[in-house]
Amino acid sequence: MSISCIPDLGPNIAQPTGPKPPYPGKNVDRSAEVHWLEDLEAFEAISQDATARRIFLRMSAMSKAGRLPASLDELAREHGIDDQTKDQLAEIAGDGGFLLAVEEYLRRTMRLH
Repeated sequence: MSISCIPDLGPNIAQPTGPKPPYPGKNVDRSAEVHWLEDLEAFEAISQDATARRIFLRMSAMSKAGRLPASLDELAREHGIDDQTKDQLAEIAGDGGFLLAVEEYLRRTMRLH
């Protein structure tokens, strides 16, 4: 004989509607999850480097103010910075969502200084 502590609520329990979500681990596209984890790792690396924090926060502020394109033009003319670094900064600057996400991560982890 089996005794249950859970009452039989029968039809009083709301039944989920719509398709069931796929079982985790089976035929699930994990690319968004991997991308999110990579971003999180990047946010943490940025947060641990004072110079990187300062650069990303400045780029985010310039992006919000609409001043980033002019700064990138100035950076392109700079002779003391190698082309690979210029290209990387231009790529990062082109992703305003990423810059805002870095700023938000730093704000939430209280690493804005």
